[in-house]
Amino acid sequence: MKIALSLLLAVTLLVPAAAGAKDTKKIGKILDVTGSAEVKKGGEKKFKAVKNMAIAEGDVLITGEGGRVELELDSDKLVYVGPDTKLMVNELVKSAKAMEGKTSLSLQKGSVLIKVKKKLTQDSRFEIKTPTTVMGVMGTEFIVGYAQAQTYVGVLEGRVSVRRAASVEPTAELTVSPGEQLRQAADGTGKVVALNWEDVPLFALEQVYADLTMTGEALPVGLDLLQRTIERRTEEEIRARKERTAAPAPVIRFENEGRASTLDVPPSGNSNNGGSGGGSGQDPAPTYPLVVSVPEFEQDPEYRTDVNIVLKLYGDRITRVMRTDTETDLVEGVDYVVTAGSNADQSRLVIQAAYLQGVEYGIESLGIKLFFASGYDLPMIELHARVPQPPELDMEQIANEPYSLVWDLSTLSIPFATPIEFNSGAGAPDPMESAITLYHIVSYDPDNPRQMDASGLSIEGNRLIIMLDGLLELKSQITFYIQDGLLRNPNTGDLQTLIELSSEVKPHADREQVTYSKSQPGDLVWLVNGLGDAFGPDDDYDTVLTDSIGEERTLFSQQDFSAESDGSQLRFTLRQALLNTLDPGVYVLRIPFDYLDIMDQAEITITVED
Repeated sequence: MKIALSLLLAVTLLVPAAAGAKDTKKIGKILDVTGSAEVKKGGEKKFKAVKNMAIAEGDVLITGEGGRVELELDSDKLVYVGPDTKLMVNELVKSAKAMEGKTSLSLQKGSVLIKVKKKLTQDSRFEIKTPTTVMGVMGTEFIVGYAQAQTYVGVLEGRVSVRRAASVEPTAELTVSPGEQLRQAADGTGKVVALNWEDVPLFALEQVYADLTMTGEALPVGLDLLQRTIERRTEEEIRARKERTAAPAPVIRFENEGRASTLDVPPSGNSNNGGSGGGSGQDPAPTYPLVVSVPEFEQDPEYRTDVNIVLKLYGDRITRVMRTDTETDLVEGVDYVVTAGSNADQSRLVIQAAYLQGVEYGIESLGIKLFFASGYDLPMIELHARVPQPPELDMEQIANEPYSLVWDLSTLSIPFATPIEFNSGAGAPDPMESAITLYHIVSYDPDNPRQMDASGLSIEGNRLIIMLDGLLELKSQITFYIQDGLLRNPNTGDLQTLIELSSEVKPHADREQVTYSKSQPGDLVWLVNGLGDAFGPDDDYDTVLTDSIGEERTLFSQQDFSAESDGSQLRFTLRQALLNTLDPGVYVLRIPFDYLDIMDQAEITITVED
């Protein structure tokens, strides 16, 4: 009986333990971070991503344009998160039945490279979702990309099963095997074809190359070909980034009436359809909603108006509009309305001015996600703030010609880098001359600036001409202020902001630094502005050329140089015969002037080369 009771007690203790075993949460961690990256813990508070940071269920990883993150979900699963990517950990569970547990990731934009080192058991589950596609994994190395409503899957090892997301009408499940890829549109169309290195995201190619180099393994295509592909695509990406910086544009824009927008560009940005399963080289006629045009909005909330996003709905209907960064819904009839477009097949999503005016000042872009009655959604329509282009000084010209602001002793000429016109609307100063404040500091009394008045203003091309009520003095300093709102850019309507600038009052040459090459001989010629009066080199003082060690050489008129006066402009010529006698090096040319009974000299730097 004792033995029976002991056995009964053992069974009683074991059964509840087995029956009560439950799945538990797992914790991943970040192994490495490159560039800009952050983690949204629990989908709420953002933190900068750092090495060894714990990653739990519900966390969202976000990388910038050059950011990358290496993430370990457990000892058998590595996720390499590429640039400009948003990845959410939906499920991270240690299973009571399977060592590998259950893992579910959601790729909302961008691309990832995933490595699963061990073949998963039947009780394990590892899947990755995009807004339109679900992929099931059984021990593999593969790449997933999502952009403009298209999902890309490229498999290096193992197999991945691909099916359309449950939120839309299901389609047949496809299997992507090693050396194959699939680009699937939002409607489920797509064909499994041979893996094309041109379609694989660049960061994934670099990781594959690093892994193969470390292990000594080789691919059929060879490491040399892979390396050359990486080098070429790196150069292309750098060039494309420079072009985007020089000319920013909305992410989604209209390309051609009746054809797909950039929503249909593959995740890699490659326009070659050879590897996408299309075969014909022609874009299929879209049957799901797409964007025709996205306008810009003003950075200053005070000036924001309605924004009209033009869409082709193809019979579908918008059921929900969400701001992506805050994941808050806009209220129909209050924050937005949907109206008919200018063409019969178009509709307009109108984001109301009242809503936009409540969006923070200075925001550069605003992401909108649209949901439709069919179950389809457009994950990111990015509205860009219009970049203000107020009239700005042409600082390059001012730097190259520091004295050219003073045309003569009673006129200032201010160059602008943008077109200008006088502002006749709100904020314009009245009278116009009150917008100009001038102070004249003379050389013999520098502590007492004298205020001067403007007698008139005019515009010549991109220059503001200021006529002075009085004469400036040579070797003095003029400082002037142009108040806000005097000028505007006629192309954009943007108003000029406060301008402060100073200039020295003296004759000046059109070039202060010049290079002379003996392989391309010829005279060197300068034009010197005399500020309204005729003048020339002072015969009582020498024109001198000084070398880099301080040795001076006196130059002789007509033999070494000539100076011809034409009104208030002097043409100064340094002879080729003199220049050819100089050794390579840097020289300083000093030309003395006696101008309006004031002695001064011009200094010009000359670099001589063989």
